[in-house]
Amino acid sequence: MDMERKQSELIDHFVKQATALDAAAPLADLILEATAHTSLFAFSEIFSVPNLAKLKGTQYASSLDVLRLFACGTWSDYKCKGLPLAWHLVGQI
Repeated sequence: MDMERKQSELIDHFVKQATALDAAAPLADLILEATAHTSLFAFSEIFSVPNLAKLKGTQYASSLDVLRLFACGTWSDYKCKGLPLAWHLVGQI
């Protein structure tokens, strides 16, 4: 039960932060932080935050692709798509 509560708290934290941010660069940084978090395993709620649409068409659009992969993708998707993930962290794999 403690693990479930921690997941819920982490998700709420990142959703609130993403909702409050208004610029693409900080949103991309937040995605990097969330996807590299070693205790976070659920990303669909974060991916559904409307503010993240601000990343589309920007130099940070690949951050949204990374979050989409974490929210609804698989390891096979990652390997097959060849997304431009040059900046990913070891903790994200």
